[in-house]
Amino acid sequence: EYNNDNNNNNNNSNKKFLSIVPTFVGFSICVLSSVVVVNGFFPTTSSSSLKQKPTIVICPGFGNAVVDYITPLGASEEIGFKSVLERRGFKVEIVPVERYDWIRVAGGLLDPAFYAGNQLPTGRAYGWYLTRIQTLVENCGDDRVLLVAHSAGGWLARAALGSEGIEGVCGLVTLGSPHFSPPDGINCATRGALENTDAAYPGAFLDTIPYITVAGNAITVGNDDHDSNSRVADKVYEKRGEGNAQNVAKVNYQAIAGECDGISGDGVIPISAAHLQGAEQITLDGVLHSINEAGTTLPTERWYGSEKVVDQWLSVAMKKINNNNNNMAFSASSPVDWFASLLNNNQ
Repeated sequence: EYNNDNNNNNNNSNKKFLSIVPTFVGFSICVLSSVVVVNGFFPTTSSSSLKQKPTIVICPGFGNAVVDYITPLGASEEIGFKSVLERRGFKVEIVPVERYDWIRVAGGLLDPAFYAGNQLPTGRAYGWYLTRIQTLVENCGDDRVLLVAHSAGGWLARAALGSEGIEGVCGLVTLGSPHFSPPDGINCATRGALENTDAAYPGAFLDTIPYITVAGNAITVGNDDHDSNSRVADKVYEKRGEGNAQNVAKVNYQAIAGECDGISGDGVIPISAAHLQGAEQITLDGVLHSINEAGTTLPTERWYGSEKVVDQWLSVAMKKINNNNNNMAFSASSPVDWFASLLNNNQ
C-alpha cells in the first residue's frame, strides 16, 4: 500500500510537472522571440538594434560649422570630434551648417516677435536649423539616432524634438548648452526663442528617451587658485586688455546667469545653465566649452569632444540609452510578468 500510495504521489507530481513544461517552453520561446514579434503585445525592438550602436548626429553650436567638428582650427582629422567618435565604432553625421548660415538668424529682424522679445524657435531666426536636424535624422538610414548637441545646438535640438516630433531619436546629449534665458533685466540674444523653448518643452521633456546634460567645471570666477591650464591663453587675453581667462568667463557668465562671482563653468556656460531637470547630469572637472580657448584661436585638448574627455560622458550616455531600450523592450506587459501570472494561477 505504501508503494502504491508513493507511486500515485509520484504520478501526480509528474503530471503537475508535465503540465508546467509546455508553459515553461512557451515562456522560453516568448522570451527569445519577444524582441522580434510585432503583433502589438510584444515589443518591436529587434535584438540586433539593442546591440548595434546608434548613429550619432552632431548638432553644431552657434557660429560653428561642420569643419569645426572634422578638422578643428585646421588640425588633422584624427583630432576632430567626428573622428574621435568613429574610432569608438559609431557612424557619425553632422547637421549641415556652414558659418555663413548663421546670418539667417538676422532673419528674425523681419519677425515682429523679435522686437517683442517673443520669438519662437520655429520662427525665421532659427526654424531653418530645426528643419535641418529633422531632415538629417530622417535621411541618415538608421532607426536609432543619438543627437549630440554642442552649445546652442543643445536648446535647438530640444526645440526640434519637441516641435517636430522626430522619429528614430533614441537620446539627446547636450554639451555645454545654455538651456535657460538670462534673468529679467538682461537682454537675451535669442530674443525669446530660448525662453519659449524652455517654456514649451521644459526639462527632459520627452519621457520616451533619455536626456544627458554635460557641463564643464574649468573656470570659477573669483577663485584664487586660477586654472593653470589657461596660462597660455591668459597671455592673449592680457595683450587684448582682457586680463585673463577668469575675466573672460566673468563676462560670459554674467550675460547668461545674471551673476558671476563664485560661478563655475566651462568658461562660456555656467554649470547652472547647462543642466536640465530630469536629465542625467554630468559635470566634468577641467573641461572647456569648445575646440578653442574662449575668444581665441588657441586649440585645446580639454573640451567635451576631445579624445581625452569624450569617454567621461559617452559611456554614461550609452548606458542610459541601452537601459532605456531594454525597459521599452520588456515593459509592464512583458513575457516575464505574463509567465509570473501563469505560475500564480497554477499554484
